[in-house]
Amino acid sequence: MDNSKKTGIISNMAKLRKLVTITDYRWEEVELTEEQLALFKSDEEAFMKNYHDGEYDFDWDLVREKCSESEETPELIEED
Repeated sequence: MDNSKKTGIISNMAKLRKLVTITDYRWEEVELTEEQLALFKSDEEAFMKNYHDGEYDFDWDLVREKCSESEETPELIEED
């Protein structure tokens, strides 16, 4: 027996489907040790190799987040 007659739901009902893409931008920062900073300044390629090889176990902090639907004005950042 067709269950659609019991439930009142038509099994061949038409559907609409859409893909929704949501983009979230995150800015994260981590403090470097003096040794890491010196290596980064003297040999950025070696620093990045160490970073990608997992030598540095960074604990990143979220400092800013932005959804792609929003628009922000530019922000001035001055070094202390």
